[in-house]
Amino acid sequence: MLRALILVLLLPLHGFAQTKEIQNMIADRLASVQFVLSLEDPRGGFRPKASDPKKEQHIPATLGATSAAVRALKYLGAKVPNPEKHAAFVLTCFDPQSGGFAEIPRGTETVYTTSVGVMAAVELGIPKEKFAKAMTFIHEKANSFEEARIAAAAVESWGVKDCPFPLDPWFTLLEKIGSDGTVEGGDDSARLAGATAAMRIRLGKPIENTKPIMEVIENGRRDDGAWGRLNADGSDLESTYRVIRGFHMMKTKPKDTGRLREFLQKCSNPDGGYGISPGEPSGVGPVYFATIITHWLDGMEK
Repeated sequence: MLRALILVLLLPLHGFAQTKEIQNMIADRLASVQFVLSLEDPRGGFRPKASDPKKEQHIPATLGATSAAVRALKYLGAKVPNPEKHAAFVLTCFDPQSGGFAEIPRGTETVYTTSVGVMAAVELGIPKEKFAKAMTFIHEKANSFEEARIAAAAVESWGVKDCPFPLDPWFTLLEKIGSDGTVEGGDDSARLAGATAAMRIRLGKPIENTKPIMEVIENGRRDDGAWGRLNADGSDLESTYRVIRGFHMMKTKPKDTGRLREFLQKCSNPDGGYGISPGEPSGVGPVYFATIITHWLDGMEK
């Protein structure tokens, strides 16, 4: 298994000189793959973080962790082991009567968890007819901007052209967003600008003038080179993920990517995982954020 992973991770680098920098990158990727794989539940699904060896506790697999793990492994260049078990776990989180997904089997269904469930199911190749009612759940319950934002990601995974409901109410929400990509109320304007830009493009609304949005985002960059939540002193990977997704979808490169990469490195931990901020414990969600941000930056800098 380990040898196979090393070969997979080497494939994108075939033909390049094996410099120390490349060797370190391979080692970092392999460590992250091993960290994610260590969170696999043999019964199906992935746990969000490692168990504390000092505490006798069982951390169960969750839908969100499984979705993050599957996508992290994809962008790390590794195959998902036992995909049929993980697909089965995802379906145990689905309620065919309500149409919603929950974070754990028989848990509470929300727009957020249902959207994550749709994305995980699509990624794992589960036939759409098995969870089609989830789209009805999303259509009926995604009413706020934040709900519509994550639901738009689910619609993108499902296929915008195949979406079984009209998107007009979400377009109405987008019309309330300023020309700089922000909306009023309780969030950092750079986070909002990145998130709304991504939502617009996901739903087929091109942005003709990206300059105002770019200015809001760049003005919201913190001293550590990344982005964070409102009133937070430092940055975090989730906020930075939202912002860089906006850059990626607008096909624009952020300024000073070197400082951004330095921030990602500060979030890495000796166990191969990443914390949501520097010094925080590792989790599979932050590994996905760091991995996909790195993937986007690599593409932008080619």
